[in-house]
Amino acid sequence: MLRSKILSEELPPGTRLVEATYAKHLGISQGTFREALARLEHEGLVISIPRRGTYVAALPVDTVNQLYELRELVEPLAVRLAMKNLKKDDVDYLEHQIGRLASRVTSERVDADMAFHRRLYELTGFPPLQNMWPQIEVLTRKILSMARRLGSVENTQHNHQSIMRALVKGDEEALERAIRAHMQQTTALFEGRARADDIGKQPAQPPRNAQ
Repeated sequence: MLRSKILSEELPPGTRLVEATYAKHLGISQGTFREALARLEHEGLVISIPRRGTYVAALPVDTVNQLYELRELVEPLAVRLAMKNLKKDDVDYLEHQIGRLASRVTSERVDADMAFHRRLYELTGFPPLQNMWPQIEVLTRKILSMARRLGSVENTQHNHQSIMRALVKGDEEALERAIRAHMQQTTALFEGRARADDIGKQPAQPPRNAQ
């Protein structure tokens, strides 16, 4: 529940997560709440500051760049492996997700984007890649949750259509170009605008909503 609220920015960066308050609100023990916070901190969604508390984390610009650099290196391999296992049902599923990318609802576009790439990782049949996706998805969702103000989803449907065409044709070179272009375009957008935003800022002082 906390992860969902953070990814949707219902709990925006800088929000202090007070154990007693949130545990009571969720109807759980403070110990259970601390375990949840520990998992979220491992995922990079919250940050614990000694003697000050735990806050919803912003994403440093370097994290955004490094994530998409990782995806640019890994996903060409993932989609090549996926292409060998692609069946008609998979094509239908992927094309359905591309259609959802035209939605005016940000959360639906993000869900469709994640579903598209998740299926490609699943189709690799290679456990190390399959196991890598969940952590990539958590960070990517947080990045894309900010897209409504950064405009990073503007060309998402076009990018995925290019990937899909190459997949169906079995064109490995076009597929790699499409994946790399998709990653590079998103990285360039965030790199150009994020430093002027709050994406990379951690709270220097307890935020106003910390009380």
